[in-house]
Amino acid sequence: MFSPRRKVAAGVGAAVIAGTAGLVAIAPSASAGTVTPTFSCVTLLGTSTGAISVSVELTPDNSPAGADLQAVVDLGAPPVTSPLAFDNVVSTTRVEYTWGGTASGTGVMVSPTTTISIPAGPAPDIPAFTAIAPVTIPAGATPGGATLTVTKFINKVTIPGFGDQEQVCTVTGGNGPAETITVKAPPAPATAVVAPTTIQQGSGGTVTGTGWEGAISGVDLCAGATCQPYPVNTIAVGSGGALTGGFTIVDQVPPGAYTLKITSDSGQIASTNTFTVTGVPPVTAATNPTSGDLGAATTVSGTNWPAGNVTVQGLKQDNTPTTDAPVTVPVAADGTFSTPYTVNDANTRKIGVTNGTKNATAAYTVKVGQQVTTAIEGEVIGGGLNFQQAGTGITLTPITLNGKPQTMNGSLNQVKVQDFRGTTLGWDLTGQITDFTSPAVSGVISGDRFTWTPACAVTNPDSPSQVVTGSAGTVGALCSQTANAPGQVSGGEFTADAATKLAVPAWQLSGTYTATLTLTLI
Repeated sequence: MFSPRRKVAAGVGAAVIAGTAGLVAIAPSASAGTVTPTFSCVTLLGTSTGAISVSVELTPDNSPAGADLQAVVDLGAPPVTSPLAFDNVVSTTRVEYTWGGTASGTGVMVSPTTTISIPAGPAPDIPAFTAIAPVTIPAGATPGGATLTVTKFINKVTIPGFGDQEQVCTVTGGNGPAETITVKAPPAPATAVVAPTTIQQGSGGTVTGTGWEGAISGVDLCAGATCQPYPVNTIAVGSGGALTGGFTIVDQVPPGAYTLKITSDSGQIASTNTFTVTGVPPVTAATNPTSGDLGAATTVSGTNWPAGNVTVQGLKQDNTPTTDAPVTVPVAADGTFSTPYTVNDANTRKIGVTNGTKNATAAYTVKVGQQVTTAIEGEVIGGGLNFQQAGTGITLTPITLNGKPQTMNGSLNQVKVQDFRGTTLGWDLTGQITDFTSPAVSGVISGDRFTWTPACAVTNPDSPSQVVTGSAGTVGALCSQTANAPGQVSGGEFTADAATKLAVPAWQLSGTYTATLTLTLI
C-alpha cells in the first residue's frame, strides 16, 4: 500500500494554478489499479504535456449492476509550476471516466472542497480523496469484469485576490483501466410469507421464505405504502437461503392490514403477504346465578383473559372487598376461566375479577329471607319568600339651620326576610327613595342626598345560605342571597338594617320634609 501524495501547482498572472483537493488523504489498497497515461494540460500559459499517475479504488469490488461504490482517487503531479506561493487557496478536483468490459457509460468523481497552501516551484502531488458521491455500476452491466478508465480531470482553485483558475488535463495516450471490479449476477428472487394471516395485538407471527443471500439488514412494517422500521423481530437467513424467525405485534400497532418488507445486505428486497392486526377484546366476568341466599355459591366465569391466574373477590357497592376470602383461578389457553364462589357477606353487591392489570365485575344480589317492597311517597311544600318590617316610618333627627351643611340621621326599621321556598334560587332586597319635599314652603331636597349603610345578618344558624350585605352609599341594594348549584337547597332566615343619613344644604327652606322609601324583595 502506498501513501497519498500532496500535489499542488500554482501560478499568478500569466501562470496557471493547479490545485489540490480532498478533505482527507486516503491511501488506496494494493488491489487498486495504477496507470500512467500521458496528459495534455491546458492552462493560462498554454498547453503542457506529461505523464501523470492515476490510481482509483472502488469498494466493494464485487457488486451487482446498479450498486453504489465508494471511490478513492489518487492523481500524480501535473506538468505545471507556480512562480509564487499562496495560502488559503480553495481547491476542488473533478475526474471524468468511462466504463469498459462488461459495463458501458461515463461518469464523474468529484473531490470535497478544501483549503490548501500552494508552494512556489513545480507542482506537488494532488492528494488522494474520497469522492463526495458514490460511483454507480451501470444498470445494464452484465456479470464479469468491468473496468474504469480515467479520461480527464479538471483542477479548480480560488486564490484570494486573484479569483478562479482552472487546469484541464486530458489523456492523449498510454491510457488503460485504473480499476477493475467484478459485476456479480443479481440476487435470486427471494420470498417471504407471514403466518397466521390474523394476529392479535400482543401476539406474534412467524416468517418463512426461500432464496435469501447474506444477512437480513432491515425489517419494515408497512401499512400500504407507509413503512417504518420494526425491530421487534427475530428474522434471519438460515442454511440454504431459508428465511426463519418471527415477530411480535406490540399494543401500539393499531388494528389494520399490514405487510413486512424484508431487506438483505445482498440487495434483496421482498414483501410478505398481507396480514391483519386485530385489537385485544375486553376481558369479561359473569355470575350464574346472579343472585342467591347467604352461604350459596355462584359460578363466576370470564373470557379474553391473558394467560396466568385471576383473583375472584366479592365487592361492596363502593367496590371495596367484602369479608369473603378471595379465590385464585388459573386461566385456560383460550382465555377463559370458571370457578364456584360462595357468598357469605350480606354486603355483597358484585363479584370482581382481576389479574393485576385488567379488571372486570359482574353483578350479584344477596337474597335475605322473604322480601316485600312498598313504595312510600310524601310531598314537601315550599313555604314561600316573605319579609316584614318592624315599623313603617323613619324619623330623622331635626337640625337648626346655621349657614353650614348639616346631616339628619336615622335608622331603617329592621326588615326580617324568610326564604322557605325549598329551591336553589337566590333573592335581592332593594330600595328606592323619592325626593324630600316640604309642600308648605315649596322646599325640595334631592333624594340623592339620602344615603344608607346596610347591615344584614343570618338569624337562623341552620340556614343553608349566607346573606350578602349591600354597599354603603345612595339607596340601592340592601341585602341579597345568591343562588345555589343544582341539588343544593338555598334559603334561611335573615335581618336587614341600615343606618341612614340626609345631607341638608347650608341654605335650605325651613320646614318639615318627607320622602317615600320603597323596599322590594324579589
